[in-house]
Amino acid sequence: MPWAGAGAAPFRAWASVFGTAATVYGVRLPGRESRIDEPFFEDVDSLVKSIVAEVESLGDRPIVLFGHCSGALLAYEAARTLGQRVTRLVVASQLPPAEAARTAADELGSRESLAERYLGEDVADDSEMRALALEILEADIRAVSGYQFAPGRLRIPITVFHGMNDREIRSADLAGWTAESTILSEIHEVANADHMFSGAAWANLAELIAVELGLVTV
Repeated sequence: MPWAGAGAAPFRAWASVFGTAATVYGVRLPGRESRIDEPFFEDVDSLVKSIVAEVESLGDRPIVLFGHCSGALLAYEAARTLGQRVTRLVVASQLPPAEAARTAADELGSRESLAERYLGEDVADDSEMRALALEILEADIRAVSGYQFAPGRLRIPITVFHGMNDREIRSADLAGWTAESTILSEIHEVANADHMFSGAAWANLAELIAVELGLVTV
């Protein structure tokens, strides 16, 4: 599950990392890519409900959910709904769920800061693409900003990844994730990775996840 404003495209690069060991499914929410003409969902509950329905359609197979940034919140809530269908939750670059709504609400104040944080130079320099990207981004963040956290611990491991060069979240800020599961969870700091896991760090993240799941050896 991608960060706010993104779609399924970033996960195409992960297919070659996992090979035949696992199938990668990137979540494509309404209002972007091939679903550009569909209206945005306005709240987290609706987003999670649609994701859960798609996961359940995959049949009886082990499921690992991954979410980056705001996508981590969706993955977390989907894991709570799916229960034993999910064997592990993996998240990256996101504060614990109890703090997520507050952070999202703070982000809605400035379009310029959103553009600087989330949009690449290729989009930021194209006025039409920039306007569209910001519309999608704001819709996603608005949905997350209304999220109401309800305590309830998962019964699966949670693995948290954090970029060493992340200027927005510190490792100490992530400790709350370990309280969201009854099973020992781990937090990993990744060298040469920023908040967005830009560039080569994105493929490296997939490799680290594959190792963590025992799908490949180092």
